[in-house]
Amino acid sequence: MEAIRPQLQARPRWPMTTIRVLAVLGLAIGGYLTILHYRAGTGPLNAPFCAVGTVINCDLVLRSPYATLLGQPLALWGAITYLVILLASALGHTALLVFLCGWTLIFSLYLAGVSLIVLKSFCFLCLSLYTINAGLGISAIVLARSAALMTGRQVAASVAVYVLLVLGTGWVQLRPVSPTVDLTRPLSEQNLSAADADFVRFYHSRPQVALSGAERHTEGPPHATLTITEFVDFRCPQCARARAVLSEFHRTHPNDVRIVFRHYPLDQACNPHLSHQVHPGACAAAYAAECAAEQGKFWQYADLLFAEQKHYTRQDLQQYAQAAGLDVSRFTACLNDGRTTRLVRADIEAAEEIKVKATPTLVINGRLIEGLPPFEKLALILALEKQRAAR
Repeated sequence: MEAIRPQLQARPRWPMTTIRVLAVLGLAIGGYLTILHYRAGTGPLNAPFCAVGTVINCDLVLRSPYATLLGQPLALWGAITYLVILLASALGHTALLVFLCGWTLIFSLYLAGVSLIVLKSFCFLCLSLYTINAGLGISAIVLARSAALMTGRQVAASVAVYVLLVLGTGWVQLRPVSPTVDLTRPLSEQNLSAADADFVRFYHSRPQVALSGAERHTEGPPHATLTITEFVDFRCPQCARARAVLSEFHRTHPNDVRIVFRHYPLDQACNPHLSHQVHPGACAAAYAAECAAEQGKFWQYADLLFAEQKHYTRQDLQQYAQAAGLDVSRFTACLNDGRTTRLVRADIEAAEEIKVKATPTLVINGRLIEGLPPFEKLALILALEKQRAAR
């Protein structure tokens, strides 16, 4: 009789153990990322592995609107999720545990897509969390199968909830946000958050620098309250985003903001100060932009270069010239002549004098700032400078 009695198959123990270990790791990394997120709101990051180049850049990722949800860092929500996973595993709530682990995997796919397609940059620690979440998802699938939680109805319901959560998250992250600073009222009359106060201190702590060389490419009135000089590499994804943000900031404050464009290609072909090659072709793009400037089309041509950052062959540059409405023969003659190389080199040397090391680097009313502050922080800087000018 014992021989024919059905034997219950014991559940494998490794999925639950793996989930607990990964959740602990995720909780630690999520907590550290939360700290970095708040630091990104007040200044540049100097954490290890945060700026291994222009593709791996925590600063850009953590400053983007995709890094927050309902006013709080995504990393904080992630840390809370890992904590709930640990509690669910301790209390034996297998269904909740499986659902949450599956959600971390789905949400990681969403964020990885945003980094790849929209931001074109990744956060190293975020990539670590994506790996952890993939492990949680796989372990949850094995656990669900052994616990008979993989029926068609259950899977369909979970997928539907995941889709709704992702869509809802994307909508919340990208919905318009009211400015935190009212430029029509003195700052002393406004209730600034602690983060705003921290940023004010950061802004005032930035070193004052004096720029040498001519300002060739400018937008905005010459006596604007705020002059933002940007040192830019055309192949840098963050620089393309900076161009979009600064253009919008200038559009919303046309009488108060002046933008100055200067070159700093991360390309050893024209930048001898680089220890290694970063963006091949960036020098050629800078030369071409100066050739477009000779025909009064610098900004139009620059926008085309930012839109097509992977294609900078001679033929590509000539096609962009045609799209910008340039005289292509005159443009090609300029490229062949090489006379714009000295202009690009002058910008590079001006950048070296103030110790520019990465792109984008901004000089805002003489203050050196690495990276691009969020839009609302730019508005705060404008309010600060308006207040100073009024005094």
